[in-house]
Order: sequence, then structure tokens, then C-alpha cells
Amino acid sequence: MKIVKKNFLLTTFIIFVVVTIVLSTLYFAMPVYYQQVKGGEAQREFAQVAKQVKGKSSQEISELLSNYSKKSNQIWFTLLAKDNTILYPALETNGESSLQLTIVPTIANSNYESKTLSESFRTSDGKEVVLRGEYSLQPVSDASRILLNLYPFVLFLSLSLGGLAAYLYSRTSSQRIKDISSSTRQMTSLLPDVSCQVKGHDEIADLAQDINHLYANLLTSMEALRLENEKVAESEREKAEFLRMTSHELKTPITSMMGMIDGMIYGVGDFKDRDKYLQKCREILEEQSGLVQSILAISKLEMTMETEREIFSLKDLLEANISTYKVLADLKHYQFNVQLSETKVRGNKTYLLKAIKNLIDNAFHYTVEGGEILVRLEDGMLIVENEAERVLDESQIQQIFQPFYRPDYSRNRKDGGTGLGLFIVQQILEKHHLTYRFEVVENRWMRFTIFLPQTEQMRVGQKSVIR
Repeated sequence: MKIVKKNFLLTTFIIFVVVTIVLSTLYFAMPVYYQQVKGGEAQREFAQVAKQVKGKSSQEISELLSNYSKKSNQIWFTLLAKDNTILYPALETNGESSLQLTIVPTIANSNYESKTLSESFRTSDGKEVVLRGEYSLQPVSDASRILLNLYPFVLFLSLSLGGLAAYLYSRTSSQRIKDISSSTRQMTSLLPDVSCQVKGHDEIADLAQDINHLYANLLTSMEALRLENEKVAESEREKAEFLRMTSHELKTPITSMMGMIDGMIYGVGDFKDRDKYLQKCREILEEQSGLVQSILAISKLEMTMETEREIFSLKDLLEANISTYKVLADLKHYQFNVQLSETKVRGNKTYLLKAIKNLIDNAFHYTVEGGEILVRLEDGMLIVENEAERVLDESQIQQIFQPFYRPDYSRNRKDGGTGLGLFIVQQILEKHHLTYRFEVVENRWMRFTIFLPQTEQMRVGQKSVIR
């Protein structure tokens, strides 16, 4: 049953019940109430007259009662002697004596109900008298009967007017609910511009507002879920691409090594010199071992990065691990300068150190003989720069963070690199939400800058890549 019909029937039923109860109450309560009111008025009036006549003589009492009868006829007063002789009203004859009667007043209409009040007292001339007052109650049965006869008409009129009002109210009050229902049906299509109209300040308006908030939160959550799904899909594509590139990187050296082993087994040409080619196979295996270790390190980034973060001194961390590079610089005749100032950072200490070491290793691999390498930690920036053998051009800088990418001049792997060093650096820094820049300085230096959180605003636009 629709709410309009339900409200209409409920309101009509309530009107019927109320009208019936009111008329029934009047029908049964009106006679009792009428008797109580009339009896109270008569008792008060009788008491007032009795108070006035007490202490008066019989003649004075008769005069007072006669005057009262002229003013009001609500009570029929009779003054009786002790032997029930009527002293008032007296019926006189034309002779010397008066006719004394014992009179019982009657009411002309037998439908009237009479009540009698009486009080005895002594007059001023010493007579014992009884003041009696009789009053009549007009029958209210006629009024009750009229109410009973009017009941169908009153009920019909009440139901007609009340039903019309109930119908109009039901239509008006349910219209907002219909509008809300229509809006919620449109919300199933997840359109962004759909909302319930908020009218008034009652519970229905609160309901419409709550639905709007719920729908807005739903759209926000779905948008966040969509972005997260896109992020996951992109991550899966990157993983698939990484696996493809990894398999390609492993395939070439393994194929080369299998060829050398076959040559040694069958004693073909130069491959008869087994010591020479076994050494080459060992070098290839060492390279692949380093590659596998790098791949394993990348796979662990997702699992351990978030769970092992802490606040620590980056200066203390670098000072504890920089001595090895000073020895290496002496062996390779590099000028290695380190300038560190106190800086606190929050992150995974192990992986941040690995990223910084990869940068310093890169600097050592690609620094000109006798060149200079600088490591500076100041003003919220960590800078690693080296005097490079060859500086990278713009296109090479844009591709340098791709896995297994090497500039053309380093494809002979004389440096032993895996092509994953800067890719690992990129992954670690992005997991820490750190901004970085790789750039050419003065056409002979390569500089890598990591902007720590408090210095994000210090980025400048040069020949660089910012991620």
C-alpha cells in the first residue's frame, strides 16, 4: 500500500474514532453534569434564602418569601408549621377565618424531575417552622436524543472535511519522499551530479541530507578505488615489463656461456684453451649473480619499506659508511670530498643507505681518471656529483632510470654494472616520497640531488630530470 493511501486511511479512521468518542461522552456525561450544576445552584440559593429568614417572625418570613417568588421562580418555597400546617403560601377566605390546607406541590409535566430541600428553625415569635424548597430538573433526555440523531450527520461532515484535509496533507507530505525515492533511483547509475533536494528542517530533510552525504562518500570511495585499481594495474604492467627485460638480460649471457661451454667440450678452435674461457664463464656468472641480487633487492622493497621506518641522523649514517669509499678513492686516485651537516630524516635506514651507496658507486664507475667526487649534506639536500668521463645528454637522462638501461658507451660492461642501480635508487626514493634531480653541471659534472622533506621548495629548473 502506498504511503498516500495509507496516510489517508489512517487519518480518516482517527477522525471517525475521535468524533465517536466525543459524541458518546456528551451523550452519557451531559445528564449527570446538568444535574450536578442545577442541584448546586439550587442548594446555594436555598441556603441564601434560609439565612435571610432565620430569626424573623412568621409574617416577615411570608413577606420575604413572597417577594422572592416575584423575583425568581427557580425554587417553590413552602413554610410549614410543626403540625404540617402551611403558613406560606396561605389561602384566605372572605370570612373571618382562613382555610388552612396541607398542600403538596406538583409539577405540571410529569417528565420533569423534582428535588426537595428543607431546613427547620424557630421564628422570632417562638414557633417551630420548616422551610421547604422544591426545584425541578428539566429533562435532558431530549438533548441526548438530539445528539444521537445528529451523530450520522456530524460524522459524515467530519469525515468529509477531515478526509479532504487528510488527502491533501498526505499528497503534500509524501511528495518529498517521492522526490527522494526518485533521486535514489538515479543514484544507482552513479552519476556525479545527482542529489536529493533538501527542503525544510524536519526528519525528511535530515534523511535527504544524509543520503547526499552517503552518496558523496560512495562516489569518493569509488573514485579512490578506481585510482587504486589503475595504480595496481600499472604496477602489474611494470612488473611484467620488468620480468620481460630481466629474462632478456639473462638470456644473452647464458646463451653466450653455453656456446663457450659447448666449444670447450668439443674442442673447437680457440675454445681448446679451457682456462681462458672458464675464466670468462666465471666472469659472466659473477655478473649474473650481481644481477640476481639486484632483482631480489627490488622484490623486497614492497615488503619491508613501510614496516621498518624510523627517525635517524643521516649525517651519522653516512659517516659510519663513508670510510670504505675514501680507501677506494685513494686506490683509484680520485679526489673524494665529503661535507656533512646534521640532518634528521624519517625512513628505512637500510634502503636509504643502499640508494645513497648506489649513487656513490655510480660516481666512482663513471668519474674521469684523477677526477673529483663530492658528497654534500647541507640545507636539507643530499648532493652526489662527480667529474664524469662523459656527460649524459637530455635523452639519456630521461631514460637513465629505466631498468637495464645503459648509455651506448658503457654497453661493454667494463664497469660490471647491472643496469639496475639507478632504477633501485628511483624505487627507494619514490617509496619515501622524496623528490630528486639528475642533471649536468658546467658540461663536465653529473650531479644527483635528493631533496629532503623540509626543502621541497628549493627545486630549480636546469637540464635535469625531476621525478
